[in-house]
Amino acid sequence: MKFWKQHLTSRLASYFLLLSLLTVSTISCVAYLQARQSLKESAFNQLSITATLKEGELARWFEDQQRDFLLTTHLPDVQTRLQILLETASTTPQHQQAKADLDAYLQRVIRLKPNLQEIYVLDGSSRVLLSSQPERERTYEIAANITFLEKVAIGADFAPIFYISPRTRKPAITLATPIRNANGDRIGLLATQLDLERIDRIIREGNRLGKTGEAYLVGFMVTGNAFISGASPLPESPTESVTSFAIEQAMLGQNGSGLYLNYAGVPVIGVYRWLNNRDLALLVEMAQAEALAPARQLAVTIALIGAFSAIALSVGVYWLSRQITKPILAIAETSTQIAAGELDREAPILTEDEIGILAHNFNQMLRQLKLSRNQSQAYSDSLEQKAHELEQTLQQLRRTQAQLIQTEKMSSLGQLVAGIAHEINNPINFIYGNVSHVSRYTEDLLHLLALYDRHYSHPLPEIEAQKDNIDLEFLVADLPKILESMQVGAERISQIVKALRSFSRLDQAQKKPVDIHEGIESTLAILQSRLREQKHRPAIQVIKDYGTLPQVECYAGQLNQVFMHILSNAIDTLDEKYHLAVAVPEPQIAIRTELLEDRVIEGIPKTIQIQISDNGVGMSPTVLAKIFDPFFTTKPVGSGTGLGLAICYSIVVEHHGGELNCHSTPGKGTEFTLQIPYR
Repeated sequence: MKFWKQHLTSRLASYFLLLSLLTVSTISCVAYLQARQSLKESAFNQLSITATLKEGELARWFEDQQRDFLLTTHLPDVQTRLQILLETASTTPQHQQAKADLDAYLQRVIRLKPNLQEIYVLDGSSRVLLSSQPERERTYEIAANITFLEKVAIGADFAPIFYISPRTRKPAITLATPIRNANGDRIGLLATQLDLERIDRIIREGNRLGKTGEAYLVGFMVTGNAFISGASPLPESPTESVTSFAIEQAMLGQNGSGLYLNYAGVPVIGVYRWLNNRDLALLVEMAQAEALAPARQLAVTIALIGAFSAIALSVGVYWLSRQITKPILAIAETSTQIAAGELDREAPILTEDEIGILAHNFNQMLRQLKLSRNQSQAYSDSLEQKAHELEQTLQQLRRTQAQLIQTEKMSSLGQLVAGIAHEINNPINFIYGNVSHVSRYTEDLLHLLALYDRHYSHPLPEIEAQKDNIDLEFLVADLPKILESMQVGAERISQIVKALRSFSRLDQAQKKPVDIHEGIESTLAILQSRLREQKHRPAIQVIKDYGTLPQVECYAGQLNQVFMHILSNAIDTLDEKYHLAVAVPEPQIAIRTELLEDRVIEGIPKTIQIQISDNGVGMSPTVLAKIFDPFFTTKPVGSGTGLGLAICYSIVVEHHGGELNCHSTPGKGTEFTLQIPYR
């Protein structure tokens, strides 16, 4: 709607188009109504002529059949034999001779008159005494119905009878004439059944009523109105009564024409006649869609031509108005482009009149606006550049701060661990080194006691008392076990010290070839207490799938720091899962290492891969996207700084030129993948 309100040329062309279309529509409607009336009159005339011709031809055909029937059956000899047949007993010679003569005669008539399909004689009880079709003799003519036969009154000589044949289930026409005795009383009927094919051809042929035109006959039966001929297609059940406005009017003895629905519910234009002498209704009809089609075609043609003309004229009006408003539209279009930020545009000066002066002043204003805009843009760009540099500096400061904090913390921790390990290592080496001597000395002393006991079986009472006080037998049996436990404990302390020194790696500040598996094992040794069974969960199973790896040139202490963070987080997430009462069959941490065969240089693999996965609570996509950001943590306040994974990412990616990726599914677990070039 805004388009039509804002464009004068469009409104002018639209108004002109609407007025033109309204005029064309009025002309089309008037032309359609006049053409429709003319077509109706023409159709009525054509249908009336067809109905008149059909009516005349039917009358002549019926008269011919009636004449042929009466001529062949009213001969004196025929009438005499008919009287004998009806008045004498079937066993008398006269009856049999009359029947034989009539049978031979009727067969000759049937052969000479093909329109007479059957000739038969009925007695007073409607029984067939004689027929040109012998199988019908001694049957009763129920189908013709006595009520209809009564139409052949005592004083009547001839009458047509219409009915549905019980044998063929099709319409049939019977001509009947009375058989009288010498006193003039009716003693029987002589009837013939006509061939309806000729009637059907009369009704169907020569109509010239187009594709939908048809003529048909309707007769009145006991069950209602029924087609006699011409309907296409005939109903499936001939006994089914057919009706329409025209059929009902014709059955009432009315002649007429009009627009109505036919027997099939189709809108038609038709003429109906009542054939009084035949008791038939003749209808000649044509579908309204076909009869009035030229009127619609004329209206459509006028509408199309008018619409095309109106559109052509509207285009002309639009073009003229466009030429008038073109300079104004050019300025308007330029202002729209300027509003969209295209300040390099200028309004074209198409005329030298007032509009041209307006365009010139508009361009001057635009140049001044462009100058101001460039100054503002330069200042804005400067501020944006400074803001970007400040943001980068801030990010760098945050990363540096995180690294410094973690480095200082790990350095202090490493020094502390190394110092503790050194202090513990000296006395433990002394203890561990002397345990073997103590064990040997103890064995010698026990052996000496055994010798004393063997050679001096009766010691002094004071010695016996002391043996009982110290429970010498228990002491001899338990002392080796105590010494063995002390040796195992010393070995365990030695392993822990070794793991602490391996984890700190303070003596390896530069890159050196190291065994990655050794670093993983030292980290697991330090975390052994957290992996054991807890009150709220069972022990965590560590599944190791170590591949064959070469010595890796790296900062060993830093990588151990990465392993510590990732494994600690895995233990935390398994603890969290059990705190949330989520059923886990068995908490697991899987560690897998391999040499990547698909990352080769000069045919030799150059990258190792370390995968650490757990079956904990997992992470949502939102959390997963932020885990490597400095100071981001999902742990409660005081439980984490958010620096661990950020430092890990820096160590793997920046310090070792590798890759650190994480894949996690909520409720199923998390997997960290480290890829590091080993040279």
